[in-house]
Formats: sequence, C-alpha cells, structure tokens
Amino acid sequence: MDDTRYPCPACGGPADLSAGCAGCHRPPDPTAAEVVRLGREVARLEPEVERARRTYTELAGLLAATSRRRAELAAVVRAQRAAGTPVVPATPLAASTPAVATPAPGVAETSTRTVQGLLFVLGGLLLGTAAVVFTAVAWAAVGVGGRALILAAVTALVLTVPLLVVRRGLRGTAETFAAVGLLLVLLDGYAAWSVDLAGVSGWPGTRYAALVGGASAVVAVAYGRLSGLAGPWFTALVAAQPVLPLLAVEAEVGADGWALVLLGVALLDLGVLVALRDGVAGARLAGRVLAGVGHVGALAAAAAGALVPLLLGRAAGTPLLAGGRCCWSR
Repeated sequence: MDDTRYPCPACGGPADLSAGCAGCHRPPDPTAAEVVRLGREVARLEPEVERARRTYTELAGLLAATSRRRAELAAVVRAQRAAGTPVVPATPLAASTPAVATPAPGVAETSTRTVQGLLFVLGGLLLGTAAVVFTAVAWAAVGVGGRALILAAVTALVLTVPLLVVRRGLRGTAETFAAVGLLLVLLDGYAAWSVDLAGVSGWPGTRYAALVGGASAVVAVAYGRLSGLAGPWFTALVAAQPVLPLLAVEAEVGADGWALVLLGVALLDLGVLVALRDGVAGARLAGRVLAGVGHVGALAAAAAGALVPLLLGRAAGTPLLAGGRCCWSR
C-alpha cells in the first residue's frame, strides 16, 4: 500500500506527499500523511494485541491455579512433618499444568533435612564426648551411689534424644542415638558389676550376664514400641540370644541339656521369623535375615549337642552302645 497518499485536510481530495493536493493545489502535508500511516498500523496491531491479551489471561489463570495447588501441598507436607507421619504422595496435577518449578522446593527441603541431621549427629558426638570426659573425671571422686547416678543420667539423656528428633523426621539420627543409648544400658550393667553395686559382684558371673542380657532385651523392646524405631528391635533380638546359654552354663547341663537350651534359642528366633513373615520393607527383611541366621545357627548347635552323646555312646548317663561293646568283648 502507498503510504505517501492521504486525504487533503483542506478540501478532502486525494493528495500525495510528492505533488500535494490535486484539487486545491495545497502543498504536501507530511503530518496528515503520518496520521494516515499510523492509523493503518493501529488497525494491524489491534488483532495481535487481542491475541496477546487472551494468551496472558490464560497464562495468568494457570499461574494462579498452580500457585494455589503448590501452597495446598506445601501445607499438607508441613502438617505431616509436624505430626511425624510419612508424607503421602498427592494426586499429580493435570497434564496442562507445567511441572518445571516443582523440583526446586524438594531440593531445598532435602538439603535442609541433611543439614539438620548432620548438626544433630555432631551435637550427639560432642555430647557423648563431654559425658565420657565428665564420667572419667568424676568417677574417682564420687561413691558408688554417685557413679550409679552418673551412669543412669547419661543413659537416660542419650535415650531421650531419639524421642525428640524422630518427631522432626530425622529417623537416621534417632536410630544412631538409640543404638548408642541401648549400648549404654549394657555398659551400665557391666559398670554395676565392676563397682559391686548392691552386691551384684557376689553373684555367679554367667547368671548376672544372663540377667543383664534379658533386661537389656526387655528395655529394647519397650523402647522400640515407645519410639517407633526399628533399631531397638534388632538390639533386643541380639541381646536375647545368649540369655538361655548363659543360664545353662551356670546349671552345668550336659550335652543333651545344651541341645534343649539351643533348641529354645532356635524357637525364639523362629517366633521372630513368623512375626516378620509379612512385608518386604528394609527393616523387616533385615530382621528376617538376622533371625534366620540365629535360627539356623542354634539348630545346628542343638543338633551337634544331640549327636555328642551318640558319638560318645552315652545319653542321660545310660550307655547306648553297651550291648555292642559286650558283643565285641566276647
């Protein structure tokens, strides 16, 4: 289109920038010609502006819906973390909703959780070191009652930490502190023996060790139910394994008695296997493996204990191969 043509502002006739108005012979008017050109430009831009406005409206609505959905899910995650329950994956957004911005909050949350766990572990190590140093310094300066109080206070403090941090979702840190605390329970039993607390050093060593192992297993089971952690159950299973054999050592049973004792240990491990038969979670699988190893080992040892009388030719004080010997002696 020729943008140099325009209507004459004086007579309305056709005019041109090169020759002016052909009717009234008015000289060329560049301003009038620019007005005409800009009018055509406005007419061309109006549909594009309308299309851009519709696109903006759609994107603005989509942005508002996405922001609303993100705020709702973030509120659910915060509420579940505060309650200490696992986060359930929410229903995914519609296919038209862009998911470009969703990884950013997850990355930040993971980083925050990692930093919190690291700080808790470092704090626990410093606390444990301080407790060891304090115990070593104060051990010789206090009596038996003071030593028992120190050991009980340190153990209670370490076992309290997992109950607090597990509510913040730091299960790894809680499991670590729980393992240290339950180990301190065993060490408390040994320390009570070494200082002859309440005259326990006068007991037979195997009986006292069996008592400490059984008590530690009971404490671990109770602590596992209270905290909801998996580690204390493993501790209870391991601590319960030597209880019956230690009692058998004190009773001075024979090979057949050892077979019965080890059979009892195998039955204990079998009960754990039956209790953990459902589910394939990591903790359940590890528990089945540990209980299975203990069950097979106890059964093998019980079988060996049962075969010893046959190999020696005696069972419960009765000669098994006496007839054979008499026959051979003839």
